[in-house]
Amino acid sequence: MTIPKHEHKHEEHLPHSLIVELKHDVETLQKKLSHPDTKTHELILEIESLKDAVHQLNVIFDKALKEMKDEDMFKTFHTMMEKVTMLAAQNETIAQGMVALSDKMDTFMTRQLGRTMGGPAASGMPGMPVQHTMGAPTMPGRMAPRPETSMTPEPAGFPPPPPGPSSRKRVGLF
Repeated sequence: MTIPKHEHKHEEHLPHSLIVELKHDVETLQKKLSHPDTKTHELILEIESLKDAVHQLNVIFDKALKEMKDEDMFKTFHTMMEKVTMLAAQNETIAQGMVALSDKMDTFMTRQLGRTMGGPAASGMPGMPVQHTMGAPTMPGRMAPRPETSMTPEPAGFPPPPPGPSSRKRVGLF
């Protein structure tokens, strides 16, 4: 059998050293696949972990899709509206209770203020808000002595002293 001339042209001979190098590269790749180094092994483990997580997510979404197909959307919407209506009614009841409690406290404070002052505040109009004021204590001899103010600067690291009682405006109970 003779080989035609045009086929003989395309035939190439590879040097023996190149074949040996290619064989060595193939063996190295096979070894890496069968016994990966640490980083490659970690990467493979992470890929397996991600694959499991994606599978679990697919299972969850499949279940959710099946449940959504089984449910009647109108029924679900109706149930949600009932719950929202119930919550609105509960909020209204709580708000009414808070207003009633506030009114009771105002009435109580008006009576207490009227008893301690002896008159005009006790006959105040019910339902009107009461402004509560509290003055400085009036116990002479029980007050701490005022610190002497000097022209020396405060030691480093210490905050300035608090302002005196006359510098704060007191309004309400607190």
